[in-house]
Amino acid sequence: MNFENYTEQQLIEYIKEAKKRLGERLIIPAHHYIRRELVELSDFTGDSYKLAVDVSRTDAEFIVFCGVRFMAESASVLSKPGQHILLPEMDAGCPMAEMIDEETATAAVEKMRNVCDNEIAPIVYMNSYADSKSFCGRNGGAVCTSSNAYKIVSYFLNRGKSVFFFPDYHLGSNVADKLGIDNSLIVRVGRDLSLEKGKNLRDAKMFLWDGFCPVHQEFTIGDVEDARSLYPDATIIVHPESDRKIVGLSDMSGSTQQILNEITESPEGAAWVVGTELTFVDRINMTFKDKTIASLRPSPCHDMVKINLYNTAVAIQSIEEYLIGKGDLKNEINVNKKLREGARAALNRMIDIVEGRDI
Repeated sequence: MNFENYTEQQLIEYIKEAKKRLGERLIIPAHHYIRRELVELSDFTGDSYKLAVDVSRTDAEFIVFCGVRFMAESASVLSKPGQHILLPEMDAGCPMAEMIDEETATAAVEKMRNVCDNEIAPIVYMNSYADSKSFCGRNGGAVCTSSNAYKIVSYFLNRGKSVFFFPDYHLGSNVADKLGIDNSLIVRVGRDLSLEKGKNLRDAKMFLWDGFCPVHQEFTIGDVEDARSLYPDATIIVHPESDRKIVGLSDMSGSTQQILNEITESPEGAAWVVGTELTFVDRINMTFKDKTIASLRPSPCHDMVKINLYNTAVAIQSIEEYLIGKGDLKNEINVNKKLREGARAALNRMIDIVEGRDI
C-alpha cells in the first residue's frame, strides 16, 4: 500500500482500521506537542514523565511512539522482552539533548569532583539521549522531568550530595530558585567544561550545564509585558524550561501536563497566556472554546512536527507486513544492552523517588 497520494482523511481511516485489526497488540502514545490529529488517534497522551510511566506498564507488542527520539529511546529502555518500539520519523530529534553526551558528562563530573567537597549526583533531564541517562544510572543518579525535577533534586540534596543537573540550564536554575539555594552555590558549567567564576565551588549545591530548549529560550521579558497589556485579566503560565526571569515575571510555571491540568480545571471564561510549544497551545485553544487561550509567543518545536499522519501510517503498515512475513519493522528503536541497563536504572530510580518507594 502506497500512502503517497492519500488524503489526510484517508490516512486517518487507515490508522483507525489498522488499530482495529491489531487490537491490543498495538498502542500509540503521543506527546502533548504532537499534531492534534495524531493526539486524537492515540491511546494515551502526556508529558515525558507520564508517557514513560504509561509505556512501562503496557503489555502491547508494538508501540508506535508519536514523539521525538529521546522519548522512543526511553520507551525502548523500559520495554519488556518481545516489545517493539517504532518511531515514525527517525530525524525527529532534540537540539537540547544533543548539547551533551556521555563522554562530555563524564569529563564534567570529574572536574566537579576535583573542586567540590561533596559527592556529585548526576541528574539528567528526560530530554536527553540514552547514553546520558545511562551515565546517570551507572553513577548513582537519576532521570528527572519538568514535573518532578524539584522532588528529584531535593532527594539528593537532602542526602548531603551536590547535583550535576543537565542538559537544561533554565530548568535547573528554576529548581534552584524554588529550593532557595544561595546564588554563590549555583555554578554554571559551560559547554567547554569551564566552571563559572566567582562561585563557592567547594560547597556548591548545584552545577548546571549550559544547555537549553530552543522553543522556550525564545520567550522574552517583552513578550510578558505585551501579554500583560493585551490580556490584562489573563493568568500567564510558562514552562520551567523558560529563563528564570520569565518564570519570575509570570503568574505560574509548570510542566506541560501541569499547564493542561490548570487550564482544564479553571472556570468558564478564564483567560490564559501560555508560554510553551505552539502546537500544544493551539490544540488546547481549540479544545477549551469557553476560555481565552493565547500563546506567549508562537514558538513551534520543529522536531515534534516531523511526526505526521503519513509517517505514522507507514510505521503501522510495517507492523502489519512484518506479521505476515512481508517486510521488516520501520524505524525500530533499539538501545544497546550496556546503555539500556544504565538508563533503565536511572529511569526506574526517578519513578521510585516520585512514587515514594524506599530506594
